[in-house]
Amino acid sequence: MTKQMQLALQMVSGYGAEFSAWRMPGTDPAAYTNTDSYVERAKIAEKGKFQMIFIADTPALTVDLGPQTPMFPMDPMLALMAVARETEHIGLVATHSTTFNYPYNIARQFKALDVISGGRVGWNAVTSSTPAAAANFGMQVAGRKERYAKAHESIQIVQALWGSWESDATTLDAEGGQFADMDKIQPINLQGQYYALAVPCQFRHPNRDSRLFSKPAAELKGWS
Repeated sequence: MTKQMQLALQMVSGYGAEFSAWRMPGTDPAAYTNTDSYVERAKIAEKGKFQMIFIADTPALTVDLGPQTPMFPMDPMLALMAVARETEHIGLVATHSTTFNYPYNIARQFKALDVISGGRVGWNAVTSSTPAAAANFGMQVAGRKERYAKAHESIQIVQALWGSWESDATTLDAEGGQFADMDKIQPINLQGQYYALAVPCQFRHPNRDSRLFSKPAAELKGWS
């Protein structure tokens, strides 16, 4: 049996993973804020049969910007939205922290990008333990046990939101005046230690029944 390798391109800051690359001859020093640079690399990766694009993220400034560039794109979701509109097949995986983002916002943002991309999106769930990131949200880094418990609840709620619409809930019956069948859109009604949610997601992919794939960065004992 022939073994196959699946390739992923990790997008960093617009220049590559070498943080002095912005100084190389022929490099656009302003590529960090040039969305077209992300789109161009994504097109090359897609043409080269890469399986996916992956964007890591820490919502904080974590490097000295004197000699080097930022480690992460301005915003992973917006960068992938630009890429989604200019590509057709390559997967789009972004990192979102379960510590600094509410489950409903995570579910809504990723589902919207999934619709825009035609069903090519994945979520890399992390708990985040960087003090600078916590400070940006007026928080301190919680203990490992609390972060993982919170992540567990968050992922449960996000997955429930993605599955809150039955496959035939969208009717789009203009003549009859029914956009969707509310009997086939189920409230979540989850109550946990950290999160509570009662409402369903606002929408579903009109032509796709499968849910988004949620995969932590590592198994539970290895989450960061």
